[in-house]
Amino acid sequence: MPQKIDKSKLNLTRKKPDDEGTEVEDEEPKVSSPIDKVIDLAFNPSRDKIREVTIIDRIQGRLFPQLDMINLGRRYCIEVAYYRQDKELFKKVFEKDCPIQPDLIDEFQYRTAQWQKSIAGKNLERAIDLALAETEAKVGDEEMGNIGADAFKDDG
Repeated sequence: MPQKIDKSKLNLTRKKPDDEGTEVEDEEPKVSSPIDKVIDLAFNPSRDKIREVTIIDRIQGRLFPQLDMINLGRRYCIEVAYYRQDKELFKKVFEKDCPIQPDLIDEFQYRTAQWQKSIAGKNLERAIDLALAETEAKVGDEEMGNIGADAFKDDG
């Protein structure tokens, strides 16, 4: 029979050490402007983010995760071969003590989710929509600064 979880013992907030070494609770994560994120994705995407913003069709969305798994499995086989031939060379080349077997099912799910965001450019399109909405909201806030002023009235 499963044990009940004592929720009072769970630590649901992340803590980080302060300058004196004692742990303090993290502040709320700061969200940067969606416009900055879209620009960053468009001009400086990481290897993982490229999978999310590349525009692909649905067939590619099914095949690319499988290609990622083949590549990951092949890389693991190469690591094992290096390790069996020369452990010291392995440590120099791969910068770890021994090959670590990848969790292929977890990785497959993650890669599938990443590539599915790219089908017909959904993820990139939504990011652009967010950036445009923020831009429109900023313009609207600036215009609302002169409440009561008639925008069409000539002051001169």
